[in-house]
Amino acid sequence: MPSPNAASLFAGILVGLVVGYVLWECVSAFIPHMLNRKYHITESMRMSVQPIEEEDDYRDERQLIDLYNFSYIMNQPSCTPNIQALVLVPSAPKNLYKRKLIRQTWANFVELPLHKNNIPFRVIFMLGIPDSEANQAELERENFEYDDMVQGSFVDDYRNMTYKHVMSMKWFLTYCSSSKILIKVDDDVFLNTPQLMIYLHNSMLHNQLPQTDNQAGDQDITNISKPLKLLFRQQRDLLFCNLKIDEPVHRSYRCKWHTSYKDYTNKTFPPHCPGFGVVYSADVVRRLYDAAQRAKFFWIDDVHITGFLAKQLNIKIVPAQDYTVYCLRKLHTCEQLLDEPVESNLHEHLFVILPTPDQMYNMWQLHLGRLREYIMSDVENRGSQVDSIETELW
Repeated sequence: MPSPNAASLFAGILVGLVVGYVLWECVSAFIPHMLNRKYHITESMRMSVQPIEEEDDYRDERQLIDLYNFSYIMNQPSCTPNIQALVLVPSAPKNLYKRKLIRQTWANFVELPLHKNNIPFRVIFMLGIPDSEANQAELERENFEYDDMVQGSFVDDYRNMTYKHVMSMKWFLTYCSSSKILIKVDDDVFLNTPQLMIYLHNSMLHNQLPQTDNQAGDQDITNISKPLKLLFRQQRDLLFCNLKIDEPVHRSYRCKWHTSYKDYTNKTFPPHCPGFGVVYSADVVRRLYDAAQRAKFFWIDDVHITGFLAKQLNIKIVPAQDYTVYCLRKLHTCEQLLDEPVESNLHEHLFVILPTPDQMYNMWQLHLGRLREYIMSDVENRGSQVDSIETELW
C-alpha cells in the first residue's frame, strides 16, 4: 500500500495535468495561432475586432488593425537621413517576374545617376505569408539576393490587402520617420523615378508651399492646377492620386470586388484613390494610420483608407490625372510619350499604368536620358553661378 506522501504526490501531479490541460484548451480557443506553424496560417486568421479604449496604446508594434499578434517575418534596416521619399510596393508572393522587372527599370539603382552624390528615395516590396513553406523559402532566397522585401505575419490574400496597406504605413512611421513623402505603387505600374528625383531636388530648394484653396462646396477634393513639382514642396496635408468619384458598389458574387449590404449599405463609395499609385505626406500617413488602427476592418483597402477614413478626417484629395499615363489598347498615350517626348505634355508624368515589359524598358531609358540632361544642366548652372561670384569678387 503506497505511503500517504506518495499518494499526495500522485494526486498533485494528476491535478496539475488536469489543470494544465484545461488551461491549454482555453488558450487554444482564443489564440489559434499557437496551434499553427508560422507558414500554415489560414485565411480565417483574423481575430474578432476588439473595442479599443481611448487610453489604450493603439500604436503597439504588435497590433495591426484587429490583429494583436502582428510581427515582421522579414524586415529591412531603417531609412538613412537622406531619404526624402519612401516607395512601398505591395506585391503578391507569386509576382517574382514583376518585382524583377521593377528592379531592372525604375528601381534600378545601379543605372540611376547620382545627383549631388545622393539618391533621395528608397524602394521596398511589401508582402504577406504565401500558401506554402516552399514558396516562403523562395521569398527568403529572393530577399537574400536583393535585400528589399518586408513581410508581415498575415496571409497574403486579395481580401487581406488592407493589412498590407496599413502595414506599409506602420513601416514608414517606424523605420522611415524622417522621410517627407510615402509613395504606394502597385507592382504593375511604372513609377517615373528619374522625374521623381527632379521633383525631390526642387523640393529641397523650396520647402514651403502656401495652403491650397478647396473647391466650393466639396469637402473631399482639393482643386490644384499647380505643376507637380510644387506639390512635392507641400510637406503637409498631401494626398495625391487619380481620383475615383461615384464608383458603384459591386453586389454580384461573381465580382472579385463583391461587397455585401452588411459590410456597406450605400450604392456608391466615397471619393477615393485607386490602388495603383498614391502619394502621401508624412502627417497624412500618421493620421490615416492612427484612424485605421482604431477602425473596424474593411477589406477594400483603397476605399477604406483613402475613402472612408480620409473623409472622416477631412483630408482632401489632390487629383493626379494630369500626371498619369494609361497604356491601354484604345489609348495611344504610351506610344505618344515614347515617340514624341519633347512635344508631349505628358513628359512630367509620375505614374504609367499597365505598361508592357518593352514599354517599361523604353520608358526607363527615355527618362534616364532626361535625368542625365537635367543633372548636367544643373551642374553647368551652378558652375556659372560660381564663375559669376568669382568675377564680382575680382
